[in-house]
Formats: sequence, C-alpha cells, structure tokens
Amino acid sequence: MKSAIKLLWLALLLPSLSAAEPWAKALTAPIVTIVDKARPSPTGDNHDYVSYARYYWPNPNTPDGLPYVSRDGQHNRAQVAAGDRDKIDKLVENVTALTSGWVGQHREDCARRAGEWLRAWFITPATRMKPGLEYAQVRLGHNQNLGNAAGVLDTREFAQVVAAIPQLRGSPAFTADEEKQLQAWFADHYQWLQTAPAAKAEHAAKNNHGTWFLIQVVPIARYLGRDAEARAYCEEDKARIAAQFQPDGSQPDEIRRADGLHYSYFNLQAQLRLAVMARELGVELWNYTAPNGASLKKGVEYVRPYDAAPEKWPHKQHEKMAPGFMADILALAAQLEAGK
Repeated sequence: MKSAIKLLWLALLLPSLSAAEPWAKALTAPIVTIVDKARPSPTGDNHDYVSYARYYWPNPNTPDGLPYVSRDGQHNRAQVAAGDRDKIDKLVENVTALTSGWVGQHREDCARRAGEWLRAWFITPATRMKPGLEYAQVRLGHNQNLGNAAGVLDTREFAQVVAAIPQLRGSPAFTADEEKQLQAWFADHYQWLQTAPAAKAEHAAKNNHGTWFLIQVVPIARYLGRDAEARAYCEEDKARIAAQFQPDGSQPDEIRRADGLHYSYFNLQAQLRLAVMARELGVELWNYTAPNGASLKKGVEYVRPYDAAPEKWPHKQHEKMAPGFMADILALAAQLEAGK
C-alpha cells in the first residue's frame, strides 16, 4: 500500500510526464550535471551549485547596475538561465521517471539509467555536486555575492530523489556500497540544512519558504533513518499552519505578493505534500485545526473557486495562470480526505 501511495505522489509531482510511459523519454535524455556550466563558475569551483534570484534586476541608478534591485513578480529569466537551477529539474524529472519504469514494469534499463544519473550527481568525483547551497539565488551586489536564504528552495525537489532511491534497491541502479555514498552525500547536505545561517533563516520563515524547507528536510531525514527528527519537523508545522492561514483559509503573507494566487497555491502545494509525509509518520496535518481556526482544508477551499477562473482572483496576480492549475493539490486533498 505504501509503495502505491509513493508512486501516486511521484506521479502527482510530475504532471507533465506521459502517464503511460514516463520513463521512455528519460531513457535517452542526456545526463546533465552541476559541472556543465556555460561559463566557469564565479566561485572558482564548478562543483558549487550557483543560481540567481529571479526577481532581481540591474540597478538603473548606478553605472554598473549594482546592487541589483527587487521587482517582485517580474522574472529575470536570462539571469535565472545563467545559473544551475534547470539542472536540478532535469535530475529530478529523469530519476523519478526512470524509477517509475523500474517499479511499474521492472525495466532494468530504466534502473541502470537512474543509477547513472545518481552517480553523476552525488558520487563521481569529476561531476558530483558539492553539498550545501552557499551560492543559491545570488542577488548580485548583495552579501558579497553569496546566496541568500531563499536559495534553500532550489533543492526542494530532492525530496523526490530520496523517495526514489529506496525503490531502486535491489535493482541494477547501484550497489550497496554506492548507496552508502549516496547516503553520505545526503547526510552532508542535511547537516548544511540544519546548521548554515541561510538554512536556519529559511527554516524560521513563516511563509511558503518555511514550508518548503520542511518538504526538503523531512524526506531526507527519513532516508537517513532519522524518523524521530522527521516527525518533530512535521509536528512543528502545526504552529506554521496557525501563522500562515486565517480562519477563512486566506494566506496574508502570500496574498500580498505580486502573484498572490500563485503563491497561495505554491504554499498549499508544499503543505499538502507535507501532510502526506506526516501521515506516514503518525502526524496528522490534514485534519488538524489550529487554535485560531486555521486549517489546510480551509486553505484549499479558499483558493478552489479560482481554479476554474483564475482571472476572478480579487487580489494581485501579475502572471496569467491557466484554469485547472490546482489539479495536483486537489488530487492530494482527495487522497488525504480518503485517509490514504
């Protein structure tokens, strides 16, 4: 039963993949790693993960454009493309799709290819990523061009990778010794998430950033066999639900953004994924009601009317959203409501 739930969860997280054969394209996709940078890393080490803040732009009032200035809701796509963010997406999409090929159809070619991705990213010295996110979402001209707390979100989908690895045990993907190396990498990354100032700041964030922090640390902790820590992280989300949601289900910290509908959805996406993880650990978040009357159920119902008509959202929404944007969280809500 748990395996079936995990497969459903993985499928919901990747709605763009073909439902019939999500692994077919992944079998021939070229492996892209952190060292495949268009130009040498500004850190001097191509193994460092580097990304740039999406809403930051050159300063029009200075000759060199520094320090960059914030324009919430206005994506600096060229700047984002100069970093490594899309590489993580490719890793996650392909490993998850290939894992489905092994679990669903016992395809050894899928398992082998998944293993090749995992070795390239986390084991092979020439191509592995350095654990930690010291240069994630750099805001040029700020903080000595180091990253900032928001950059911790960049590896939030590592949750899918650590969900996939146990499903590949016993397959041709990797040996037992190689999995020990995978565990060592994630142990180092987990340590960074617990101790680095940027990670601590993200953990403390009351908005969606804090929720997405939990989405990352809970599955990594479970993969490392630290279920008690994972359970404690889930329990702390009860206080975050009270802080994030009003009794009517609205989310003030998300609504105030230039893309208030998107961020209301984005936080719910994290909260419902966390509720699925928490239930496996014996922590109930979906049926929890905070002392102030806030709940995830009310949060979903507040946004639900705009799923069919995003243009009717009464607050700010800079970028156009397509009808049906809530499909993944509505599916998760139905799963949770059914008690699965």
